[in-house]
Amino acid sequence: MTSMLVLAMALSLPDPPIPSNMKEMECAIHELAFQYGSRYPDKIPVMNPNSLSDALNLWNCSGTVPQKNAKPAKDLISPPSDARNSWFVDTKRGSDAIGKGSIDSPWRSVTHALAHLPTMSDRRTLFLREGTYYLNETISLTAAHSKLTISAYISDKGTEKVTLSGAGGVVTGWNCSNLLPDCKVYEAKVDLPKRGENLAPEVVNQLFANGKRMIRAKYPNADPAVTEGHCFSKPQFANEKCNWLTSTGGNTAQDPGRLVGSVALGPNRGNSPTVGCGKECNSTCATFSFNIYDPPAGHPVYNKPLPGMGWNNNSLFSRFPSPFGRPADMGVAKGDLPRQWKKPSTGIVHTFHSLLWGGWMYRIKDRQDLNITLAYGGYQEARGAQMKTNHYYVENLIEELDVPSEWFFDEDTDTVYLYPNSTEGGFPEVTIPTLDTLISVKDAHDVVIQGLTITQTRATFMEQYEVPSGGDWSIHRGAAVYIEDSHRINVTGCEFIETGGNAVILSNNVTFSHIESNEFYRTGDSGIVSLGMTNGINGMAATYPMNNTIAFNHMHEYGVYGKQTSCYFQSLTANSTVFGNICYNGPRAGFNYNDGFGGAYQMSQNLLFNHVRETADHGAFNSWDRQPYLTRSGVDDGFPDSVKLGLKGSSIVKAQSHITQNFLINGYHAVWPIDHDDGSQFYNDTSNVMVWGGCKNFLGHSKSCDHNLIVYPGIPNRSTNARRCITDGNGVFANQYFKDNQCITGDGIFYSWDHCSINDLDTEVYQTMDNQLFSPNAEFGQTCGAEITFAKWQSLGQDRGSTIANQPSIQQIISLSKEKLSFNP
Repeated sequence: MTSMLVLAMALSLPDPPIPSNMKEMECAIHELAFQYGSRYPDKIPVMNPNSLSDALNLWNCSGTVPQKNAKPAKDLISPPSDARNSWFVDTKRGSDAIGKGSIDSPWRSVTHALAHLPTMSDRRTLFLREGTYYLNETISLTAAHSKLTISAYISDKGTEKVTLSGAGGVVTGWNCSNLLPDCKVYEAKVDLPKRGENLAPEVVNQLFANGKRMIRAKYPNADPAVTEGHCFSKPQFANEKCNWLTSTGGNTAQDPGRLVGSVALGPNRGNSPTVGCGKECNSTCATFSFNIYDPPAGHPVYNKPLPGMGWNNNSLFSRFPSPFGRPADMGVAKGDLPRQWKKPSTGIVHTFHSLLWGGWMYRIKDRQDLNITLAYGGYQEARGAQMKTNHYYVENLIEELDVPSEWFFDEDTDTVYLYPNSTEGGFPEVTIPTLDTLISVKDAHDVVIQGLTITQTRATFMEQYEVPSGGDWSIHRGAAVYIEDSHRINVTGCEFIETGGNAVILSNNVTFSHIESNEFYRTGDSGIVSLGMTNGINGMAATYPMNNTIAFNHMHEYGVYGKQTSCYFQSLTANSTVFGNICYNGPRAGFNYNDGFGGAYQMSQNLLFNHVRETADHGAFNSWDRQPYLTRSGVDDGFPDSVKLGLKGSSIVKAQSHITQNFLINGYHAVWPIDHDDGSQFYNDTSNVMVWGGCKNFLGHSKSCDHNLIVYPGIPNRSTNARRCITDGNGVFANQYFKDNQCITGDGIFYSWDHCSINDLDTEVYQTMDNQLFSPNAEFGQTCGAEITFAKWQSLGQDRGSTIANQPSIQQIISLSKEKLSFNP
């Protein structure tokens, strides 16, 4: 994220003109995106046939178009190839006391079934019959459950609807409450777990009515899962705005010293966010302003040429002196928060990094009028700063329970309060999750989980987070489905609906596993997480995910709570394949790669759009590589083992990664569809269609943006900061290519370069060639410290073999897009 600050100071370009036929062009592009996203009806699941067309705003074009032949996830699974060894669970008519596990005499609970499955070397299948399974404990799969398939039952009539809920059961005994007049609010006594000592995160933090997530009593009133409850950082349509409040932020006017101080470590915070730092982090973090791990003694990682390459490897952490510093309090303007709170310490503040690089949540310690003191939190994002004005809400305060769909749990009296939408037809079925994880797979192999709906888990944003590597993100190592140190695990044909945190995580040594054909909807945090672990710079141990495939998933409306979240996040991962997914409607980057680690990433044929809606300075795809690692997954680096901690077979140079034939549409506060941030290296970005934005390089080396179609990058109504076909703010690191691309602009400005001077234009740093450039009347409006003609530009060694021509028509743009994607609908 340092790139935005550096470029803003050194580079200023005028906004490119918005195309005069913008609506027609956008409609044509979105209609093609709709077709592209609908091309695998037997592989990509769809709950709502209108969701994709609505997200693409086709209602503003030819009208909402439902996806033809759309199927829910459960209807995409197949019966196990060998179902001879099958057992059955039925939550409605089964019995753990007398059941035998047969189809006619099933067991009632999954945990009982797992404890009574016979041991055998052949594959076993546990079929779950239709119904909702309310879980009081996590389904735990270990080595003893290897070669097991857990599947929704598949009959001649189709796959039965099977739901796993993290709520232990249904809350009953509701009565009118005197909290509000006219019996608007109801209350019930419950026996639920308490939070523990000293303001530790509460156990009860989600509530569902008739299967729909309700809203913890909050101010201002809005559902954080829908448009009206989002704080859009840059609105794209009329109903998207963030003008709830007049002011918020660190209390700089009254106590500037407190703003830059870190919040003290609090109960249950553990050492968050410092897990993974490699050394103890304190409030100033002054000892590692530019790196996380010290390199091995004598190791040429920093500022020395790589053998045979002639340019520098690089590692940096932060240009901020205190990357983990957080405000200790906040102030609000007069008129905000009009109600007084009897017990402020129940409350949670949701707010944002001052540069909108992510969201923070804090436990409230106390409130005095317009000043709020924070107990702990802010570790849900890994960069220090102040708070963003006008971007916050407070929740879990009983005085704020004032509109339908809101609820509050009073731990002191064991009472839950609910303001239902309606009681016509009876009181809604209310469930309260108490589990973070519904299925855990550890030390197992060849496990299949398929055809299930997984929902109603606790929100985890106040639990422990870690900073796994040099990127800006911190992450909670947990999920509704938790897979660790296991091999050949397949999760397919499942729906993850309104989980409280991450939906699926691959933790540490997970290999040759597949997360395929699932749908993720309104997850509290990220959809899929791949997260390893190292011993400082030493990544040689088998403690990271490798050779896994993320394919044909439908992921949307993610990041309901966490705002530094993605459809897919990876860190300390190697050889991942991300293919054929659809990802849209989220607060930050759609896919985020927090480091380069061992490389060999394959990301292809994905559709990503509507990202960076609540944050800034990001794109549909984002990568970092500030911290190099010694791994066994890279390529020969030419260094002797003696300067690499004596680690035989290790390499500091990662394998090349490829981003190919993706359909990436900029929008909202995004800057670049492909954002290779601080230090990213060894990437080929090839044959992608990038709309309203282009490629970005900042530091690093060995990157190629080639054979892409880039359509009107940087236009102000769909992008930010006027970045063009390629942004390069590095000016130092070589072997970064922009070649064989087709880029269309409205003003003939094609490059956003820092340090651009016609008297000193390094052709090893800036390497452009064989491009097809398009602008009105084939004009070349590029400046490089001075106005320059295209002929002069080429004489400086740039765009050798390139051409410049008049802008193509909409139909030509669509034809070029199909050609790049190898897509012929």
